[in-house]
Amino acid sequence: MRWKHPAKLGLLAMALGCTAIGSTLATSTTLAAPVPASKAVYHQFQTYRTEAVKSTQSLVKARKYLMNHIDKVSSWQATLMTLQLENMQNVKLADLEYQMYTEQFQQALSQAHEQLGYEQKLTYSRLLKEIKDPAVKKILQEASDLGFKLETSEGLYYPIINYEIYQKFKPFVKADIAAYINIMATESNQMTTADAGIIIPWNELIQRTLEKEAFLNNFPNSNRTTVVKQWLFVEYLFYGSDNTPAYDWYTDEEIRTIDPEVKQAYEKALAKREPHTESILLDAMEKILLVLNQNNDELTPEVRAVIESVEQHFALK
Repeated sequence: MRWKHPAKLGLLAMALGCTAIGSTLATSTTLAAPVPASKAVYHQFQTYRTEAVKSTQSLVKARKYLMNHIDKVSSWQATLMTLQLENMQNVKLADLEYQMYTEQFQQALSQAHEQLGYEQKLTYSRLLKEIKDPAVKKILQEASDLGFKLETSEGLYYPIINYEIYQKFKPFVKADIAAYINIMATESNQMTTADAGIIIPWNELIQRTLEKEAFLNNFPNSNRTTVVKQWLFVEYLFYGSDNTPAYDWYTDEEIRTIDPEVKQAYEKALAKREPHTESILLDAMEKILLVLNQNNDELTPEVRAVIESVEQHFALK
C-alpha cells in the first residue's frame, strides 16, 4: 500500500523543485580562485553531477566534494555548482518520497518514534538504532548520506533538504543565493506549519514573510525568485491556517474578529518599519489595522479586499 501525502506537502515538494539554472545571478565581491585549480574542481564536480543521474553514490560524492572544495572555485562557479547540487537533491527528493510513502516505511517510523518518545527530535542515529527492518534502514541511511532530514506532519514522515548544510556555501556564492540559503535554512530548521497549524510565533511568521518580500525586491532576476515566491504565504500572514486562524470562527451573528495576538504582531512590525522601506505587506497591514480600528476588529469586506490585492500581487504568473 502506498500512502498519499497531504496537499501542503505537495506544495512543499513543488516549492523545493527549483527552476533550471539560467536566470541572471546577482553580483558578489568574492574573489576568484586561481584558474587552473578552479577549473579542475569545477570539472570534477560536473563529472559527479553527470553520473548522479544514474548513481546515488555519485550524488553523495558530489555533495561531499562541493563541501570540501567550494573555496577553490570562483564565485560564479560556486553559485552554479550550489544550484546544481540543489537541483540534483530535488530530483532525488521525489524518489525518496516515493520510497517513504509506503505502509511498511510509515509504520516502522511511527513505531520507532513512539518507542523513542514523541517529544524526542527525529535523528537518523536514534532511528537506525531502533528500527530493525533492513529495507527501512537502507532508505534512512541513504537519506542521511544525501543530505536530507526527516519531518513529520499529520502522522506522515517525509524527507526535506537540510538547507542548514548549505550555510557553508554562503561565503562563496553570489549575494542572491546567499540570501536564498538563509531563507531556506530558516524554513528547514523550523517549518512554519505542521498538522494544519502555524507552529512559529506570529512575530516570526511576519519576519519570515518580510524577508521573502525583501528578497523579491532586491533580486527580481534571481534564479530562485520563483521558489521564494512559492514560499511566501500571504494567506497564512493575513488569514492564518485551519488550526491557527487569524480571526475567530463565526459566531451566531457570523462576525469574525481578529485574534489580539495577531493584531499586536502587525502593530509591532509596523513600529519597527524603517523609514522609506518599500513593502506591500507592511502597507497592507497598515491599511488592515485602520479598517479594523474603525470596525471593532471585525473581518470586513474592506479587509478582504486588501488581502486579495496582496494575494494577486504575489501570485505566480
